[in-house]
Parts: sequence; structure tokens; C-alpha cells
Amino acid sequence: MLRGIWMAIKSFNKRRGISVDSENSQTARVLVIDDDITALDIVSFMLEEKGFCVERCVDGYSAIESVHKISPSLIVVDLMMPGINGIQTVQEIRARGYAAVPIIAFTALDDPRVHDEARDAGCDLVLTKPCRPERLLQHIEKLLANH
Repeated sequence: MLRGIWMAIKSFNKRRGISVDSENSQTARVLVIDDDITALDIVSFMLEEKGFCVERCVDGYSAIESVHKISPSLIVVDLMMPGINGIQTVQEIRARGYAAVPIIAFTALDDPRVHDEARDAGCDLVLTKPCRPERLLQHIEKLLANH
């Protein structure tokens, strides 16, 4: 099933002529954090297809440890995760000195209060799932270009 979804995304992207700045994609290291393995794989595969170096984490605890090891150029984080949620993960990442790393909250929650809380925690952008692949890629490219 995942392969079919991924092939559909690739086909859609090709028809739309979606591209990411090659300089950013070749050098950018993106940390993707999501407890939903399917969502994690789809976002990761999409970014890898565009040339990004992707690190995957399935929870906030492992993400906090990975940030120090990999020094990501950008982080994409789900907000609803068991244990330490996405907002707490972002707060901890920011508290550990990673204030300049752009963070995108990628969430199924379409609640303005939650979006505000994510921004207050340190997210640069909040996107609601589902999100068209080219929209996510455009935001990633823009954030990387501005940082």
C-alpha cells in the first residue's frame, strides 16, 4: 500500500513540475518526527526523492537526542504523539540551543488554539494534514532559503 501511495505522489509531483532548489536539497538535513509510521515514511520518502538527507524519529525522546547528533537544517514534527508530544518536543529542542533551526509542525489537528500553542512553543509554521506534497516542499524550500 505504501509503495502505491508513494508512486502516486511521485506521479503527481512529476505532472505538476514540482522541484526543490537543488542547492538546498543536496545539503539540507531534515529531521522528520512522527509516531505514525505511514506518515513518517511518506514524508521521508518524498524528501529523499528531492535529494534531502532525512533522519526519522518515531517519538519526541529520540528526536531530542537526534537533534544533537545530526544538527538538522530543518525539522518536521507531528504534534500528537504518545509520551512527549510535539509541542513539548519543540520546546525541549529550542531550550537546548537550537533556536535557529526552522521547525514545521505537521498535524491532523485543525484547531487554531493548538496552532497558536505550537507557534508559541517555537514552530515557524504549522501545516494541517493532509497537505499536498508540493505545498510542504514549497514551505520547506522557503524556510531553508530564509535561514
